[in-house]
Amino acid sequence: MIIPKELYSEIRSNNCILFAGAGISTEGGIYGKPTLYEIIKRISKHPKKKKKPSFPELMQYYCDNLDGGRKNRLIRVIINRIEDFSEYGEIYMSTTMFHRYVASIPYFKIVVTTNWDPFFERELNVLVPMVEDIDIPFWDDNKRQILKIHGCVTRPYTIVATSNDYSNCIKERSKNPIFTKLKDLMATKTFIFVGYSMRDPDVHIIFDQLLNNLGDFARLSYAIDPQPSEEVIKNWSKRGVKILKLSAIAFMRELENELKKEGIIPNPELIQFYAEQRELITEIHLSTSQSTDKGFASSMYQDGVIHELDYIIGQCKFGVTFETLENKFKENLGVLKEHTRRMNLVEVAYWKGRIEVIKRFLSRRLRPVPPYFDPKKMKPVNK
Repeated sequence: MIIPKELYSEIRSNNCILFAGAGISTEGGIYGKPTLYEIIKRISKHPKKKKKPSFPELMQYYCDNLDGGRKNRLIRVIINRIEDFSEYGEIYMSTTMFHRYVASIPYFKIVVTTNWDPFFERELNVLVPMVEDIDIPFWDDNKRQILKIHGCVTRPYTIVATSNDYSNCIKERSKNPIFTKLKDLMATKTFIFVGYSMRDPDVHIIFDQLLNNLGDFARLSYAIDPQPSEEVIKNWSKRGVKILKLSAIAFMRELENELKKEGIIPNPELIQFYAEQRELITEIHLSTSQSTDKGFASSMYQDGVIHELDYIIGQCKFGVTFETLENKFKENLGVLKEHTRRMNLVEVAYWKGRIEVIKRFLSRRLRPVPPYFDPKKMKPVNK
């Protein structure tokens, strides 16, 4: 296994938090698209002879020289750029590949990010991300949480981008609830940095402002970097961070494979099989005649099959373990069977459909679901 055993153990114990930067999202070089940094440098006509500015320095230069020190133009550029990646299609799917892997892993309950885009919220099905201090009272340890310490494009006034923003962030926000929550997490959890460069000011702020009081008691952190230079390794090491030499996607694939081997999460073949079963049953459902008792019962049964398949597919996408689903289904199975004894034909056929899917899921075998229901025998049939 490429992932260190001690890190894998921490992940399995729900002790790890992903800290995600722009490199796993819009700034990952999708299809050769220029980065936001490159775009701003070009349109601001930053002098080539001057020293290469940091990201916030360049954003500040743009605001000072093109908008009289205001941020309106810059925010509009940021909004337009994120919109370019937001339309569902090939670019969006590539941009959010990492996010979907995170969604499928049950052990990443919390994601911290400096990204402004709403892609983690979308893919992890999180309704309220933690962006401002007023959001923190709605933090729920029983649900997945996204902590966005540099704002969100859906709330443009929260975006941290320029040198002035970073300065205010350090002076004013470092003692506020959002950063207090981050400090608590970093003191008690193992962080995995992904999508960052060691030169990112975000990283410097995190370590210099948030962890400087912990000293030798700070937890070892990890950073994902496929081709780190010796300088990068040295700089990360100084801050108590161990480099893993692989890409972000390779890391997630390796983790997913290990969890599948242990039978902790469903493998893609199983999910694909259920998706194909849903498509097949749906086609049959649309063509099933309801003019007879058998046709009507089969139609209701197919409704139950489709609804249960939808539930399973959805749960697997959002990081639910086999064990969690199995325990829930075992509890439900007895209740459903008891209910079907007191129901009319329509209800029995529907719930028998859901039961049939549950039984097949619990067997962990790729067994096709019978597409019809025989009202005389009161059971699913293939014809």
